[in-house]
This record gives sequence, structure tokens and C-alpha cells, in this order.
Amino acid sequence: MKLSDFGEVKKIFETNLNSSGLYMEENSQHKYRKTPKGKKALARAQKKYDGKNLDKRRAQKREYMRRKRAENPNYCKWK
Repeated sequence: MKLSDFGEVKKIFETNLNSSGLYMEENSQHKYRKTPKGKKALARAQKKYDGKNLDKRRAQKREYMRRKRAENPNYCKWK
């Protein structure tokens, strides 16, 4: 096998990586997230997390915007 062959194998495995770090096929949690009920539950959980950790989320947003503006100074400047 050539070294380039391992890159392709790595890509295949990275796409099937689950939360525990094991390489497996798509599990039931991933399938659930794709359903309307799962999307609604995920949105509800994100909203709860954002409200609970407001200061942390603001700091994350500030850092994100700094990084984006370092790449492109006109990012999110509408006026």
C-alpha cells in the first residue's frame, strides 16, 4: 500500500467517528437528530444551554467574531 492510500482510509473512518471515538456506522442518536422531533429537541437543548451559560456564550461569540474579522475586516458590517 502507498501512503496516499491511507489518506483515503482515514477520510472514510473520520466520517464514521461517533462521540465515544469509535469508528462505527451511523448510530441511532445521529438518525434521531435528523428527524423533525430530534431537530426540535436539539433546538430546545441549545436554547437551554445558551440561556444557562450566557456569559460564556457571549465570550465565545466575541472570540469568533474577532477571528472572522481578522480574516475579513468587512465581515458583518452592514453599514
